[in-house]
Amino acid sequence: MLRHFSKINSTTGTPVPTIDFSGKWRNELHSEMTLQVDAQGNVTGKYKTGVGTPAPSEEFNLVGFASGDLLSFTVNFGTYGSLASWAGQHTEENGTGVIKTIWLLARNVKDPDEPKNLWGAVLTGYDNFQR
Repeated sequence: MLRHFSKINSTTGTPVPTIDFSGKWRNELHSEMTLQVDAQGNVTGKYKTGVGTPAPSEEFNLVGFASGDLLSFTVNFGTYGSLASWAGQHTEENGTGVIKTIWLLARNVKDPDEPKNLWGAVLTGYDNFQR
């Protein structure tokens, strides 16, 4: 069930969430996130990646913003040397809520390797999250 918030934050004048993004979401690569969203659109939560080096059970902090039916969030993968950010919009497909996102992942390139490898330090892609 979707919970709707008021349209404009009276303090900042910015749109607040019209979609309740709170709860558990999973993408097509089996990554999972659990979101909490306050009435001002501040997003916090946990992220578990289904790909890459971290174990699927390892959780990472997630922070972001929701505005109207838009969502953006960032995850710091800590000792794995990467940061990732997603931005997207909620829609309905076959009666199911979906967040369609584009992501950027920046990975650390060691200083001595930067001249040759910095060009490949940022990756991009897309994810579709469903409840």
